[in-house]
Amino acid sequence: MDERFLRRCLRATLPLLVWILHFAFLYGTAAAQCSPGGLRAGGPDRALLGGATVLAIGACAWLAWRARHVPHSPHAGLLDWARLVLAVLALVAVTWNGVPLLLTAGCA
Repeated sequence: MDERFLRRCLRATLPLLVWILHFAFLYGTAAAQCSPGGLRAGGPDRALLGGATVLAIGACAWLAWRARHVPHSPHAGLLDWARLVLAVLALVAVTWNGVPLLLTAGCA
């Protein structure tokens, strides 16, 4: 395999990696802080989880911004289109994963 191909595949799937890491951190931290051994008085640390969400939204928005030229490029291939679509999809997914922060008051 060509090294450029692997680099382009990584660039195309990087937004999904951001989403996966955000999802695992968000729900793993919330579960750890709501477990009997690590129970916090006010529930999960909303500032920490909110900061992680804002950081992940920023990373996905930056990746989408970098792929914005794809619809106007006559030489855009499948990996270029995947890069743009997955960046927008990851941006929506990260935002959707952050919604429980607004709705959850504590550990129930």
